[in-house]
Parts: sequence; structure tokens; C-alpha cells
Amino acid sequence: MHTHCHRCGGFIASPGGTTYREPSGVTPVAIPHSALCLCDHALIYGSSPKAERERQLRGVHQIRSASRN
Repeated sequence: MHTHCHRCGGFIASPGGTTYREPSGVTPVAIPHSALCLCDHALIYGSSPKAERERQLRGVHQIRSASRN
């Protein structure tokens, strides 16, 4: 999976320091291109991978606890 900065459209080589925000209808997303992202903090509209994993694990814990009852 290739990740592009939604601010400049550049490829994010190192996702550390990436800023994740909710999508905004006011600010357009940049068109992806093959150059590297040169922003201080790359911007991605959407949930962070860590938040997604935590949300998925919460569902697993709820299923496990329900199956023990």
C-alpha cells in the first residue's frame, strides 16, 4: 500500500510524524504524484493505523467476553 500526503500529494516514505485528521469538505485533497512528501508533518485525512487496530481489538475483547458468559 502506498501512502500519499493529502496536503502536497507526495509519497510518504516514513510515516512517523504523520498527522491524521477527519476529512474536511472545505480543504481539497492534493493529487498524488511520485515525488516524496516534503511537508514537515505529512497529512492524511482519516483514522490512524493505531486507532484502527485499537478499534478492531475492542471488538475482539467484547466478543471474547460475551462468549465466556
